[in-house]
Amino acid sequence: MTYPLDPQVNASEPSFTLPDWPKAYPELHVQALFRVKDEDFQVTELSNRELKSEGPHLYLFIEKVGTNTHWLARKLANHAKLDLKDIGYAGLKDRHGITRQWFSLPLKKSNSEPDLTHLFEKDEFTLIEKGYYGVKLKRGNLGGNHFKITLRDVKGGQSKINERLELIKERGVPNYFGPQRFGNDGENLKQAKKLFETGKRPRNRQKASMYISAARSYLFNEMLAKRVTLDKWDTPLDGEVFGFAGSLRGFQQENTAEEQARYDDKDIHPSCALWGKGEGLSLNTLQTIEQQVAADNELFSESLVKQGLKQERRVARSLVPDLVWQWLEDDVLQLEFSLASGYFATSLLREIGDISEADRFDEKQAHQEKMHQEFLNKKREAGDASE
Repeated sequence: MTYPLDPQVNASEPSFTLPDWPKAYPELHVQALFRVKDEDFQVTELSNRELKSEGPHLYLFIEKVGTNTHWLARKLANHAKLDLKDIGYAGLKDRHGITRQWFSLPLKKSNSEPDLTHLFEKDEFTLIEKGYYGVKLKRGNLGGNHFKITLRDVKGGQSKINERLELIKERGVPNYFGPQRFGNDGENLKQAKKLFETGKRPRNRQKASMYISAARSYLFNEMLAKRVTLDKWDTPLDGEVFGFAGSLRGFQQENTAEEQARYDDKDIHPSCALWGKGEGLSLNTLQTIEQQVAADNELFSESLVKQGLKQERRVARSLVPDLVWQWLEDDVLQLEFSLASGYFATSLLREIGDISEADRFDEKQAHQEKMHQEFLNKKREAGDASE
């Protein structure tokens, strides 16, 4: 297995192979496909704000089909005659699916809305709701996501799948960052390695942030993998740091009756480090695990400190108490559940079995990628001309 920081891996090579991080539950001989159709993967953002009847920023709740977040943000900017950087959104949503998410646009004059009629005449975009708020919508600023996922061509037996889903509903799953975080063929990790080795940041700040985040997420997954191997991903280790779902904060284990009650009530959770500068909160066994992962991945861990990221926490388990499912046909299974912001549905799917994304060639996707690349090239050329 090739690891991203293997010294024999050269930054000029086309891809990295991500580790197959250990699973929490025994392997089931189950296979299925997802994202066969756009409607098979539906994601709806859960808002954590109350909109107003007026304000300096217009908030739009938009359903989009088969379109990525960057593409729609560009369309909104073009139609509203704004810079792309002015468009706010909480997170990137998948292209292959039906997704409902919030966008924000600054208003030049209070309540003077841009004309977006032509945009919403297109079949792939539907305006569901709108309102106003005092500030721009920032990345990560949402209450979570609700998923509705349909698996097709399911093989492996309904009874054992039902049993596994009951177990997941009760205990949860390891809170790994999903493969989307690392890019196609680990491209984001490859670029992070290149950035850290050369010190040259890409012109596009979003890309630089994405590469750095991938490196940090990789270290977290490595730490979590060691906990999973010990079967301690959802139970405290000696020197534990407890955290909260959807939060980057934590507190040291105190071994009090009140703390135990909060853990039993699933109000607090074991955690792993999101690496950065500053002294970590973990002690003893957990500290040894985290420091060993950092030492084994010296380029990533030291570079994250140099980038100025402060050390934070992310909980080690992802709970899905609202998980429900139904068999639409003998080989078609539909799942519904909610996750906190920044948690990945793929971390749940991998605990069911070998769930593969359907091989789809989308002409619209190819066109969007071509147009987006041309847009980036023009921006790069304009930057070069101004220097």
